[in-house]
Parts: sequence; structure tokens; C-alpha cells
Amino acid sequence: MSLHDELTTGPLAVELAPLIQAGNDSAILAVLNRKDIPAKGKISAHDIQQYLMLYDLLLAIESSPAQSCQAAKRALEIFPSFDLANQLILTKFTAILTGLEQEVLIPDFTAQHKVDLLALGDVVISRIEQVGINPTLEDIRAEIWNDDGSRKL
Repeated sequence: MSLHDELTTGPLAVELAPLIQAGNDSAILAVLNRKDIPAKGKISAHDIQQYLMLYDLLLAIESSPAQSCQAAKRALEIFPSFDLANQLILTKFTAILTGLEQEVLIPDFTAQHKVDLLALGDVVISRIEQVGINPTLEDIRAEIWNDDGSRKL
């Protein structure tokens, strides 16, 4: 989505309309940069290992011959982080956690542990981050004003 489309028809258009009308460029940019959209981000393997260690699960998982435990152990060895914003990674990470949850050799790994580990990837982003644009104050002004000072929007 272009900056123009974002300002005029995007999900924040109604909130932005009075700011555009007032010519309040900095307030427009502040609304677009406001972090209030829940999203998924990266979880480091270190943070996962730390969580598992604090709940006395890491050693049990590392020493278990169960396939789900071996998959979890190997993933933590190979990947320095897991970007849960990537749907493929989120799906696989969730499947590994589900395998641990269902593993009879690791009875202490519960559904709550799965929820907690997935929540480590919870982040809050702005609309700008969500759509992948990075406008400056000058970009906002260029969308609202013509070179001669008359309004575009």
C-alpha cells in the first residue's frame, strides 16, 4: 500500500482525516508510528532455553530419546532465533511445542508452557511497520501539500 492510499483509505484513514485537514503533519506521522498492533516477532534460542531451564524442562528434553524432544533439541542447536512472523516457522515451531506437550516421556511440559513459549514472540508494531513503508515528515507533507502551498488532500 502506498503512503497516499494509507492516508486516504487505510485502516487509520478516519483517525487521520482531521489531522490531514488541520495540516498537522507531525501528528499524522505519530499516528502512523504508534505501536498498537499485536504481531509476532523473533524469539532467540537462548530465551527458549532459559525458559525451559527455569521450568526444569531443558535437561529432560535434551536427554530424552523421544523424536519430539530430539527435534526440539536439534532446532535449538541449529537456529539462533525463530522468526514467528514467518508463517512457516511459526507453524513448525508450534508443531514442535505440540509434540513436546503430547510427549509422555516429558509429562511436565504442559499446554501452558506452549502458550508461554509462543508468547515470547509477541510484539507490538506500528501501522508503518505492518505495511513496510517508512515515511518521513517530508513524505507526509508531499502527500498533503502541492509545491505551491495549496492542498492535495
